[in-house]
Amino acid sequence: MGSDAQTDGPRTARVRREDEERRLDEVAARLGFPLSLVSLVLDPAVVFAGNHSLVGWIAQVGALPVEWSFRSTTVVTDAPHVVGDATVDPVHRDNPVVTGEGARSHAGVPLRTPDGRVVGAHRVIGVDPHEFTAGEIAVLEPAAAELVTIFEEHRAGSAAA
Repeated sequence: MGSDAQTDGPRTARVRREDEERRLDEVAARLGFPLSLVSLVLDPAVVFAGNHSLVGWIAQVGALPVEWSFRSTTVVTDAPHVVGDATVDPVHRDNPVVTGEGARSHAGVPLRTPDGRVVGAHRVIGVDPHEFTAGEIAVLEPAAAELVTIFEEHRAGSAAA
């Protein structure tokens, strides 16, 4: 029985990771955005727990300083946050992710744990300006809830191992 649990753990984690990646891919494709992320707040940094199409140094590092992240408003307000054109947005226009990496538009929704804590955001980022609709936000919200469920199942499985 012990060996089954040991071999089952990595396989189960892989299946959950595949579920997460599938969901991120679906959301990015449905909304037509090149990048979909799940980010978790860890005080001075935002760690990417999952992504669709993240490349370059940011993908290699897997995190950003919290002050470079679009998601901080989503977490602080516990509400969706959108930026139609970051290059003219007074809060984000000087952000290195905008000036150096080319991010232009962003929509993020909170990741809420079952006890109501906001731990991060599920978001899409575009390289062109974009005015987000209520329908696009409505696509992100259930995906965020599904991703939290995947993380919670992983956490429960890790605790049981």
